[in-house]
Amino acid sequence: MNKLEDPIPQIVEAVAEAESVEPVTLDPPLAEVVDPDALGTLVEDSRASDLEVRFAYRGHDVVVDDSGRVQVD
Repeated sequence: MNKLEDPIPQIVEAVAEAESVEPVTLDPPLAEVVDPDALGTLVEDSRASDLEVRFAYRGHDVVVDDSGRVQVD
């Protein structure tokens, strides 16, 4: 199994893009909303083909699936 890319930078970039701001300006930092190590481990170690992790961040619905794909609505 290939190691999946860390979803945290993708989430930060996607939220910043959705808000048309620089990633460093996001407040609170994503790490205060979700444990980045736990999320990375959960996605990386997933053997389920239908895993989705959902959480809210800065008014956006964030979804990370078992492939590490990030969606921000």
